[in-house]
Amino acid sequence: MYMRAVDVDNILQRHELELNNPKRPAPLKRTLYPPRKDMGPCPPLFGKVSIFVAFVSSSMEGHYRVAQQSLECYLKGVNYTVMMVDLDKDPRVKEKCSKNQQLFFKKHCAASVYLPDTDWMLVLDADTGVVNPNHCVEEWIDDRVDVIFYERFFNWEIASGNYLVRNSEFGVNFLKAWGEWEFIQPSNWNGADNGVLQLHILKYVLPDASQEAENCNEIWHKAKDYDTYMAYVSCVKQALGATRVWPGKVRIYRRAHGWVRDGFITTDKWCDADFMLHGWKNQKVGQDGWESPFKQNLDPTKCGTGVSGWDWIPQKHVNASVIRKELAAFERSTARTYPKPARDLMYITMPDVGICYPQCDKDT
Repeated sequence: MYMRAVDVDNILQRHELELNNPKRPAPLKRTLYPPRKDMGPCPPLFGKVSIFVAFVSSSMEGHYRVAQQSLECYLKGVNYTVMMVDLDKDPRVKEKCSKNQQLFFKKHCAASVYLPDTDWMLVLDADTGVVNPNHCVEEWIDDRVDVIFYERFFNWEIASGNYLVRNSEFGVNFLKAWGEWEFIQPSNWNGADNGVLQLHILKYVLPDASQEAENCNEIWHKAKDYDTYMAYVSCVKQALGATRVWPGKVRIYRRAHGWVRDGFITTDKWCDADFMLHGWKNQKVGQDGWESPFKQNLDPTKCGTGVSGWDWIPQKHVNASVIRKELAAFERSTARTYPKPARDLMYITMPDVGICYPQCDKDT
């Protein structure tokens, strides 16, 4: 037995979201933010921007120092507010998110609690660090939407750890509902909050795709390992199609085009287009053979408005063509090794009209 996708609608409806007609009118054209030049200021074109990092003390004490020191250095040269939230001790989180027991779902609930304090919030995993400070967060804000994600490079999964969200009714309710998935997620190999996110987005941006959502939900509930879980990820990706922007709702950046990507893919080499790298879990540069882009741990007291304090290894800063070549090679490799269960065309192998006829288009 599995929970039907239609039952999930109860979570959405409790937050009274108008899924087809968001209340905030979305602009037809994106307001492009000028790229940061020579470590110049980041004008608040989209209002107040805050950076939110949720953590638990026991984990932070033994991990993430390199990532967090790079973030501290970056914040010395910009005018953003930082929100460091201890999920076990923060009083606001205790009051509003006490029902959440799983760390990742509590994080999204906590983000919804703090979102009203700002205009835009950049939510970061604690192991996400800044490699190139010559960028503004606003460069990735798309004012046509309220929530912004990106795809993981190695498997096309919509990443759950790092995202941008606007302080809006849609943004707050999207996070609240995401946190509530903890209580209805399947008990199998489900991908936790990352697995939830795939169907959560599909239900929000394509509320009339009821049969497609039901098909993906069925695959998800039957997953028993990573390979069969990836069949679910592929199902959602096929249902979403080539569209990446749903005005008033969500944007999903193409792989390697968001503000952060996994650093291991290029052994932490970076180019001018890069901003942040994900996966920096170590306390010290060079720990366990890690090829960091820095010569040593950064000292935030030496950082300021320029590049002072940023002690890079020169060979790690490369031309975009070098990164492109490495991404292309990794892309070919992951395509060859992509799990077999995830290679099916779901609109051929799963029902399209056989279950829902003659009411398949009733929500369209």
